[in-house]
Amino acid sequence: MAAAIAAVAHGCAVTLIDEAPSPGGQIYRQAAPGLPMGAWAAPGETARKRTLLDRFASIQGRIDYRPETVAFAAFGNGEIHIARDGKSEVLRPDATILATGVREQAIPFPGWTLPGVMFAGGAQAILKGHGVLPGKRAVIAGCGPLPLVVAAQLLRAGASVQGLALLHPLTRMLTYPPGLWQGRAIVNEGLQYAWTVLRAGVRRFTGLVPVRALGVEGIEAVVLARLGADGVAIPGSEEEIACDLLAVNYGFAANSELAAMAGARMQRDDAGGGWIAERDTHGHTSVPGQFVAGDGAGLRGALVAEAEGKLVGAAAAGAVAPAATEVRRHLAFQRSVRASLHLPSQLWNLTTDETIVCRCESVTCGELRAAYAGGHRSLNAIKRNTRAAMGWCGGRTCLGAVGALCERDTGVMPPGMMTPRPMARPVSLAALAAQTVPPE
Repeated sequence: MAAAIAAVAHGCAVTLIDEAPSPGGQIYRQAAPGLPMGAWAAPGETARKRTLLDRFASIQGRIDYRPETVAFAAFGNGEIHIARDGKSEVLRPDATILATGVREQAIPFPGWTLPGVMFAGGAQAILKGHGVLPGKRAVIAGCGPLPLVVAAQLLRAGASVQGLALLHPLTRMLTYPPGLWQGRAIVNEGLQYAWTVLRAGVRRFTGLVPVRALGVEGIEAVVLARLGADGVAIPGSEEEIACDLLAVNYGFAANSELAAMAGARMQRDDAGGGWIAERDTHGHTSVPGQFVAGDGAGLRGALVAEAEGKLVGAAAAGAVAPAATEVRRHLAFQRSVRASLHLPSQLWNLTTDETIVCRCESVTCGELRAAYAGGHRSLNAIKRNTRAAMGWCGGRTCLGAVGALCERDTGVMPPGMMTPRPMARPVSLAALAAQTVPPE
């Protein structure tokens, strides 16, 4: 949204492709018109949301805005392939800004495929987008600030939170005080969420992680435990908690497939979300006319994304980009946040041979280990030999785990990312057959 606003301000004709039915993305997600929604977010977040949505509404009539549309392919010649309502189209813009965001990172463990086990961001999306509770008795677990935020928002919406398990205390962010000062408004919002959790008397655990989800047709309980150096639960540390929702977040990975598909030079940045495109200070990648912005260019949060959108939108429109002072200020706060997102390697020992890793193709950890032992060590080779990442999600859920488990078992992380190919998102054959291609 911020990039579109900036590009329009510099006289550029803008087409905006949005997978969602309405503007806002994940953080500022809007519900369908007419749905009753509660005040679950902090007032500061609500005010930022309203300000940006109002600014976007002021230019929406002057751009070609296409909601519920997927961009499923990008090529080095500048073409973008999109699909909606059973039809597809080829776009040939002068410049493209990829603001594809992130996905949540999964660490498979026994029982994680049971209905009622989901990502914390997914639980938040159900609440924000539909105004309904994803569960009535919830356990929230993971690392970083998001589990705390989701726990507080579920409480405000009427759920009973049975437990909040954080891998690290959020006081880890104190390791970089200047960043906390730069992000003091967000810190204040975090304290408001923390007060909601404290006031509700939620049981809080530090250093415990979900090691088993229990249930038959859906989750009925989760077992939390403290792990030893070998990744095995320390005797006496287990806590079994009844619940009908387990929301887990272990950080994020960048959705960088379209940039890589178009031929952008990529680099691995584990703290920044895995494989991300190399770019200059204005977001320009190695592909002519291709720019990246926001979390899809590296995990740094919504405030950085909005500030960066202004800069990249101007640059893509061929204008002089504004100073990056605002971006640098928000980046300082993200340096503090990252201190709470470290994942100990022993977490991957939660994945047993019987645990499904690739949910789309039901590929188990045991099948992956057999492939590693057979010498298949690149992500492409593992995919060909096990079908992991060949399913509906294209590997977005499992690829991080496939690579980490390969490193666990062989001592070496697979070199390079999986070669991204169309379709980056599922598209029907009917839509491909009904494709509109503009004249050269």
